[in-house]
Amino acid sequence: MKFDPNGVRETYAKMFLTMWNVYKFHADYAALDGFDPDAQTVEVGKRSALDRWILSRLHTVAAEYHENFTNWQFHKACRDLEDFIVNDVSNWYVRRSRRRLWDEADSHDKLACQHTLHEVLETVCRLVAPVSPFMVDHIHRNLTGTSVHTANWPLGIPGTLEGATADAWDEDAAQATAELPPQDLALEQTMALVRELAEAGRRIRIDGGRRQRLPCAQGWIVAGPDLSEFHDLLAEELNVEAIRVENDLDRFQRIELAPNFRALAPKARSEVNNVAQAIRSAEDPESLLAAINDGGADVLGVMVEASDVEVKRVEREGFAAQTVEAEGESLHVSLVLDMNDTPALLSKGMARDIVRRVQAKRKDLDLAIEASIDLEIWLSNAPEMMPTDEQWVATETRAAGCVFHGSNDQAPSDAEQFEVDGTIVHFTVN
Repeated sequence: MKFDPNGVRETYAKMFLTMWNVYKFHADYAALDGFDPDAQTVEVGKRSALDRWILSRLHTVAAEYHENFTNWQFHKACRDLEDFIVNDVSNWYVRRSRRRLWDEADSHDKLACQHTLHEVLETVCRLVAPVSPFMVDHIHRNLTGTSVHTANWPLGIPGTLEGATADAWDEDAAQATAELPPQDLALEQTMALVRELAEAGRRIRIDGGRRQRLPCAQGWIVAGPDLSEFHDLLAEELNVEAIRVENDLDRFQRIELAPNFRALAPKARSEVNNVAQAIRSAEDPESLLAAINDGGADVLGVMVEASDVEVKRVEREGFAAQTVEAEGESLHVSLVLDMNDTPALLSKGMARDIVRRVQAKRKDLDLAIEASIDLEIWLSNAPEMMPTDEQWVATETRAAGCVFHGSNDQAPSDAEQFEVDGTIVHFTVN
């Protein structure tokens, strides 16, 4: 038997620790809220699109997992399940659902999120059990009070032990006893596009040198299907104030003209470089292009035609864009971000960077979720902080007292320190 201890360690760190952290996230908030999965249920059809999507993905992945097992493709089955746990559940569903559980007041949406996490974890435990029986049994017992090894297989049971071990699986009996949530392939396809656009937004920021926590005023989706149901989710993921739909990509673009020397040189001869420079530096390239396309334009005494120039479309100053292809469709969808800064955006961006560092400090101190702190912050060379953003910092970090000191005040020597875009920040947590 081939055994790779490094592979075991990698899988433990990537999949099993991720699954455990998802379970702990659910368990901590379930305990805090007194969640009882049997006390009050929420129909799947009445849950948010995000809940219905992860449950549909669970159905799809479980069916493929079962199919791969029956075809002896155990490695593919496990890799696909790992990808689901890490990328779909942890990196997308849990990350996009955190704020739903932070609300201390009870709500339908909060209850739906708890039920969804509970159902996903319970089913995943049953799928993992034949491969790795111990950790998932511990989780399953905590979720349901029973061992995962006495639970039914999510894809159903074929009626008898003989049916389970026979070469031909009794599909009818299994389907009648299957315990999987509804499948919505159209929703899965739509969410795949939403995630592609979110990734496009990250690439825009990287290419533009704009940090992730500095908000953009607006974002636009150009072409593609109706994603209005996901605008709020996408706006939060992209860190933009608002997402809108725009049908005309030209609104965010301008043209640049460049000379085609192969065609231009025989006409311009000794003046070719001067004509080329005049084409490049035209004050109104769109009017010049219109004249060229209308039969030709006189540039320094040379009649320039359409074949004499090359046209390139680039983003207008202050905008940046990326284009993705919708999955399963030959349809291109563009995302445009407004990259201009305002004092309000700079203040919000700084607040979010402060919250991230303070939350990391809370974690280092092993503080309980509901524990309050006293927070003091010193800023040097910083944008003006808006009062609403200072209050937001206090709320997000559960600070009973939160003081922002002026640039002339000296931070204590034991204060935590970090720098972002030239601003030096000190803070203390007590």
